[in-house]
Amino acid sequence: MKLQQPFLVATLALLTSFFPVIFAAINSPPSDVETLKKTCAGIATNLIANYKPDRRGAIPDIGSDGIESRQWWESGVMWGAFGEYARYTKDLQFVPIVTNALSNGSISNTQVNSKEVGSFLGADQRLGATLLGRWNDDIAWYGLATLTFAELTSKTALLPRSKTMSYLQVAINTYDEIMQQHDPTTCGGGIFWSRDRTRADTKDYKSVITNVQMMVHSAKLGIITGDPKYMATADTLYKWLQTSGLITPDFHVLDGLSIAGCVKDAREFSYNAGLLLGGLAYMHKASGNIQYLNDAVKYLPATIAIYSKGNILQDLCEGGTGPCTEGTSTSRTPATNQVPYKTALIRGLMYVYVITTDQKTKATIKTLFDASWDSMMKNCNAATYDCSAWWLSGAPAAVPNFHHQIVALELANAMAAVYINPNPFGDAPITNPTTDVQKAIQNSGAFSDSIYAYSFLGVSVITTMVVISLF
Repeated sequence: MKLQQPFLVATLALLTSFFPVIFAAINSPPSDVETLKKTCAGIATNLIANYKPDRRGAIPDIGSDGIESRQWWESGVMWGAFGEYARYTKDLQFVPIVTNALSNGSISNTQVNSKEVGSFLGADQRLGATLLGRWNDDIAWYGLATLTFAELTSKTALLPRSKTMSYLQVAINTYDEIMQQHDPTTCGGGIFWSRDRTRADTKDYKSVITNVQMMVHSAKLGIITGDPKYMATADTLYKWLQTSGLITPDFHVLDGLSIAGCVKDAREFSYNAGLLLGGLAYMHKASGNIQYLNDAVKYLPATIAIYSKGNILQDLCEGGTGPCTEGTSTSRTPATNQVPYKTALIRGLMYVYVITTDQKTKATIKTLFDASWDSMMKNCNAATYDCSAWWLSGAPAAVPNFHHQIVALELANAMAAVYINPNPFGDAPITNPTTDVQKAIQNSGAFSDSIYAYSFLGVSVITTMVVISLF
């Protein structure tokens, strides 16, 4: 009897919940490139199965304190990870699903709105900031994802089903929206974290994450457009981080500051340090100024000392609860209802790895990736490709966890950057999926109104192929 895919997936999930120990760890030595490719694809397929395509281009929110929670911004992180997956593995099977999600999320086609908007804030920026609660760092994740597909396709490639909106234009729109929130009049500069100036508890906070995201975003825009204003923005934001004291004399990266007295929040989170390094790497690539890359190398030892043990990458206080201190760093345990911070730490380190030509720096970062991968594989589930984001000795075995699976995909991308495609910048553009996907919709009377069901069938087919191949 041939088992249907939904039954297989449900059965695997049930068995995993009751008998997690019966599944072997994954054996994926990175030197075996074909096995590495299969493992990366398995991790990605597991993650994409969480998405049932809809008009928002995101996994629906679930308000909860547990791992079942889903938050809108996390889908932006996920889409960015899938963009880098396509770049570094050269596996393009998920590109139609991801790009269609970005088209929906940015309202770039008339199947989700009467007018193409090209904004992750929605058709009404004010409501996006208040009612929908879309903050600057939230839309930045989506903007970075869209910009990656501009890099992979072309400056003029349109999002699926769009008649006017290119990936690049949506990325520029995101840049413009976030830079509206840049405030040089208080505390020397910086971008506000929240867009809602009416909310007393958050309206005055300038977060490091938003500023380092925009360092990456601006530098990449500078490369793809050739417009020097973007590189000038990246440099302005970096100088503000230095002069504000948010990068300390011993190279710790703090979380942000409130404009009332310019009081700094001294907590440290790995995503701030990671994208600072990645931003500096791309600023070097955009400008040719070696000082940016030298600064990244200068900050690297402190980042490694804080966010790794035995060369295995970690967030501070993994597995704990609430506020904490490790060494001289204060932090907060990553919440169970969101993607752990180190997803961006890995991405930023990967950017440094592929951009630097210094072999010592490459070897240092490769050592971190190798050790982390080896440890993660020991706790991954070989039958389902569920992987945990906690890799230190004694970490529990993996269970199905959307948030952790994003981190696993980021590490898979990093391994692909080392072993599969370490020199991606000379790659030929990928074929924009718009035409083929649109043709498929037009030829399907059952789904002629929308891509959503079509994309969902695409997920089902991909998932079925991978799951069946495991048996």
